[in-house]
Amino acid sequence: MTDKEYMDLAIELSSKAYYPYGAVIVKDNKIIGRSDSNVLVSKTAFSHAELRAIEDAMENLGGHLCAEGGKGCTIYSSCEPCAMCMGAILYTGIDRLVYGATLEDSKECVNEILAKSKDIANTCSNRSIEIVSEFQREDAVKVLKKWQENNPN
Repeated sequence: MTDKEYMDLAIELSSKAYYPYGAVIVKDNKIIGRSDSNVLVSKTAFSHAELRAIEDAMENLGGHLCAEGGKGCTIYSSCEPCAMCMGAILYTGIDRLVYGATLEDSKECVNEILAKSKDIANTCSNRSIEIVSEFQREDAVKVLKKWQENNPN
C-alpha cells in the first residue's frame, strides 16, 4: 500500500469515531496498529487515536514497541498529534509521522494544546522522527468540519 492508501484508512477511521480522529501504524508494509481496535466509540480522556493505535501495535508485537521496536514504523494520523500523543510517539521510537489536518484545523472540535509536533520532536534529544505534515489535509479537514456541524458547542 502507499502513503495515500494508509492515510485514507486513518481518515476513514476518523469519520467513524466518536471524536473525529484516526490513526494507523505500519511496519514493513503491514498494518500493526489501528485506532479502532476493540472499541469503536470511546469517551475517555486518554483514548486518543494515536495512543489506541500504539496500544494495538504493542499487543500485535507482543508488548514491544518502545525504542528499537518502533524503528521502521510509520504512524499515519488524520490530524497532527497533540502534545501527549506526540510524546508517546517519540517514546516508542516510531521514526516517521504522516498527518493530515493541523492542530489549528482541529481546535474548533476540542480544546487543544497548540504545541506543534515538530517543536516537540526538536526538544527530544535521543529520538529523531521524520514528519510529513498536511498530507491529504483537505480530506482530513472535511471530517473535522462534518463532525463540528453535527456537534455544535
